[in-house]
Amino acid sequence: MYAKALLAALFAASTASAAVISVRQNQNNGNNNNNNNAAPDFGVCNPTIDFQLGRAGRKPDEGTFLPTDALVAQGQQDALNPNIITNRVCDQLTNVCEANDAAKALCKEAQALVQGLGTKDASTANAFNSALGF
Repeated sequence: MYAKALLAALFAASTASAAVISVRQNQNNGNNNNNNNAAPDFGVCNPTIDFQLGRAGRKPDEGTFLPTDALVAQGQQDALNPNIITNRVCDQLTNVCEANDAAKALCKEAQALVQGLGTKDASTANAFNSALGF
């Protein structure tokens, strides 16, 4: 009888401990900004890029890319190569934007899309922005 009571108590204690651990893990996952199952959250930034002809210092018919968000673009010059700018955007999601892992992964996918396109015009910027959901 004593053995049955002891086994029942041990089982109840281990079940209660497992329940507490499970609740804590669920709470942490719900509050974790880097939750891989979360929807993309770009933090404090707008990760879009812009294509324009004739920016300052460029020929009127020369098109360049630049991030649209001032925080992302800070210190970045416009570029003829869209891959330079998409790389900057994805890096800044980590460095200054406080984006979650889902947003960073989506940005890498959009970056790969742009590399695969090989275009250097407004359609390139539109493709990147659309891939991010903008």
